[in-house]
Amino acid sequence: MNRSIPSSAKLNAQGPESPRSPLRVMQALEELALCSDGLSLTRLSERMNAPKTSLLNLLRSLESGNYVEQQNGRYLLGANSLRLVAMFPRQTVIESSIPKAMRPFLEDLMKLSGETALLGVICDDEKHGVYIDIVEGNGAIRFSSVVGTQRPLHCSAFGKTLLAFLESDAISQYLDVTPLVLPHKGLILQKKQLLADLGEIRKTRLSISHEEISEGAGGIAGPIFNRDGKIACVLSVAAPIGRLRQNQEKLGSILHSVSERACIALGFNGRYLGRN
Repeated sequence: MNRSIPSSAKLNAQGPESPRSPLRVMQALEELALCSDGLSLTRLSERMNAPKTSLLNLLRSLESGNYVEQQNGRYLLGANSLRLVAMFPRQTVIESSIPKAMRPFLEDLMKLSGETALLGVICDDEKHGVYIDIVEGNGAIRFSSVVGTQRPLHCSAFGKTLLAFLESDAISQYLDVTPLVLPHKGLILQKKQLLADLGEIRKTRLSISHEEISEGAGGIAGPIFNRDGKIACVLSVAAPIGRLRQNQEKLGSILHSVSERACIALGFNGRYLGRN
């Protein structure tokens, strides 16, 4: 996890200044793709944490190329962006509906917890998870990350939740070829203990981590199942370690409740189990 930082400093988390414009193009298209009703310049600026002046110039360029269009003061994806979507394989299009379906639950999770809420899925390599949507918390000091950030499956609450619900053969293969090192302190996890942790995650439907990725930050995560009973994505809460430890039980209950409702939205009709 990224280290918790003041909101005034979170712009630095996006990396060096030089490649900012191409990155902002992709971020703008991602934000618009998540909002079928479009976004005003002010709202898009807030979601991207970008100045309105430079963002307006970017939108005008995209509009001239028909990648963005404007209706009643709101920006939406244009015909050329939709044409690109149509070129993707059907499975990719199906998976792209997850952010839209999960957005209300992600927002609820942030409002109820006050902490940053993240949505992630497993990468094709089955070695990492990637964040596909984020709603930042409302505290002056809060966890901050960006869409597209990847996490190893053996560490972070998010990663371990994805690993816990892989097929047993896939778990064994991952453990056989992956150095089980925690990025923050360089500690090496024992395979036996990690397997026990994965079993507990499957039982409780909750995964908890403290400073496994970055100093001063931790998280709680829960699985979201689809209509076939397979894990589709993961909802998680990330927070400064002090607040996480103090409110861990409360945050776990909130996450479990929101996750259970999110499963129903994806057509899961089994018992979610886990916490009472």
